[in-house]
Amino acid sequence: MRLRPASLRTAWLAGTVRRRHCCALALALLLPASAQTQAPAAAEYAAKAAFIYNIALFSTFPNAQAKLIRLCVLGRDPFGNLLASLEGKPLGAAKMTIAYPRSGHDALKQCQIVFISASESDSVALLAQSARQEGVLTVSDAKGAARMGIMVELDVEDKRIAFEFNAEAARAANIALSSKVLRLARAVY
Repeated sequence: MRLRPASLRTAWLAGTVRRRHCCALALALLLPASAQTQAPAAAEYAAKAAFIYNIALFSTFPNAQAKLIRLCVLGRDPFGNLLASLEGKPLGAAKMTIAYPRSGHDALKQCQIVFISASESDSVALLAQSARQEGVLTVSDAKGAARMGIMVELDVEDKRIAFEFNAEAARAANIALSSKVLRLARAVY
């Protein structure tokens, strides 16, 4: 049986559609593994970025007259471009700005809030002690950070952001956090 030219074209198009479907299926089988590992991390850090902003909203800093409240990320940046959405957001009469200092010393001199990445876990205790003297609010998601003197330790619990608060460290740095926020803490030291 011979195929007519129109039938040849239809058969060729059907084969093309099948090939596309097979490629799409192959991609669909390959992508979820990487997307599933990246999507939850992105969602987690988007929630952590929003949480840091809310902590800043309900905090009183030693230099209350500042026009800018600088949030610094120290170490490897787990947020990617998520913090860009916080740039310029109001914090009372001030506005938030984001910076990425090269060292802990620079961060503590330039910033009112410092997020200490897990990549800096070896220097957490030293940074926590220095932050008290400089009046800097410290935040980290490293395990046990609040017990080492970091003021706010972020964690994920039942798909929600949970936090522990080191009140002693905050008092020493002359930073006050609203009692409304403190009631939400999983633990206060």
